[in-house]
Amino acid sequence: MLQPHITWLCLFCLLGQSLASANELPTLEQPNKLSGSHILVLYKQGDTVSKQIAHYYAQRRHVPNSQLAAVELPRKTNQLSPEQFATLTQQLTAKLTESIKVILLTWHTPYRVGCMSITSAFAVGFDEKYCGQLPAQKTQCNPTAISPYYNDQSGLLWQQASPFRLSMVLSAETFQQAKALIDRGIVADTTYPKGHAYLVKTHDRARSTRAPIFKRFADIWQQHHNIHAHFIDDSAHITSTSIKYKTDILFYQTGLKQVPDIETNHYLPGAIADHLTSGAGVGIAPSGQMKAFRWLDSGVTGSYGAVIEPCNFTEKFPNPHVLIPSYASGDSLIEAYWKSVQQPGEGLFIGEPLARPWNKTRLYFQGTTLVINTEELDSTRFYFIQHRQSPDDKWVDTPDEGITFKSKNNHIEIHLPQADAAHYRIIENAVYPDITELPEY
Repeated sequence: MLQPHITWLCLFCLLGQSLASANELPTLEQPNKLSGSHILVLYKQGDTVSKQIAHYYAQRRHVPNSQLAAVELPRKTNQLSPEQFATLTQQLTAKLTESIKVILLTWHTPYRVGCMSITSAFAVGFDEKYCGQLPAQKTQCNPTAISPYYNDQSGLLWQQASPFRLSMVLSAETFQQAKALIDRGIVADTTYPKGHAYLVKTHDRARSTRAPIFKRFADIWQQHHNIHAHFIDDSAHITSTSIKYKTDILFYQTGLKQVPDIETNHYLPGAIADHLTSGAGVGIAPSGQMKAFRWLDSGVTGSYGAVIEPCNFTEKFPNPHVLIPSYASGDSLIEAYWKSVQQPGEGLFIGEPLARPWNKTRLYFQGTTLVINTEELDSTRFYFIQHRQSPDDKWVDTPDEGITFKSKNNHIEIHLPQADAAHYRIIENAVYPDITELPEY
């Protein structure tokens, strides 16, 4: 019987539709790990670029066709009213099954729902408790409700009937820009990169409120998971920055209206960058304060920005104490980013959600045998394996003849002979009675 003690899986498989496509590994889904099967991709009806992005993303991340949906949105507005948003979500009820954990939006306007960002509204539902500016409040700078997902260690996303989902915008001014972003996210998977995290204090005191957080993190983290954390006091630079022509950047967090020279740097696939300012999430146009989309244009894979004046509450912006350890421990980009913001109601998450550089599962082939090397399964549970050739096919039980596994500590290696399917998944709470356990390796 297969009783995995798994934590990271060796995803290097062949096959697309047959052994003829032997340069491609199959996909592997695991319990409580995000994949294309968990994403609902929404595109803007009548918007050619939005539709192209949605379909390309579905193709590359193996999202079933039934999980793509066109939505009718006002053509020239940055903001939906709460009533318009309620109508929109009601129309999506049939699509929002329990298996959907991520709602991906392939447009950049509208980016707001009333006093909330559209990504937060899709994640937690529109609720004014997530807004810091309300007519009834005496001041316009107020904290908001805390995200239920902040620094989550409980598996909230996977709890039965969880009311919470994650949401992100994946868009660009052109399809080619969006395609490059998607490809970066995919290339990032299971790369275990070595690089740098730059946490920068600038001359702009109002936008550098995260500086003490940055310094504490750099002092504690120093260099783990091959990530070298640097606290940079750049406050002497008024119109320039010392963060230019840098290589192998994995994280870059700062605070300015306009961040200079970001295009001179080299960002590794899967890199995350953001800047604390009032309006980084306010659209995609180059006017006004620098938009979060400029990071993506420069080669970053994920960013974040406010869509309404958040004031400079550090709790409303990504915290490296949560972001970097979560990402480096194997979370996807969207999971790590959402966990890192305590009060995300006014912030827009943008990027490629499934990028997972520190994936703890790897696949590879030994001849025609697929080897799954993982630390991500619970050793106290039983599992079985299913397969299919297309994301739109039904799952079929994989015959257990010849399947073997071996384990050591919290690490399991599973061998699937004659593995010629394009997609596999591991399912909990079942038993393979005839799987052979090999000696420890």
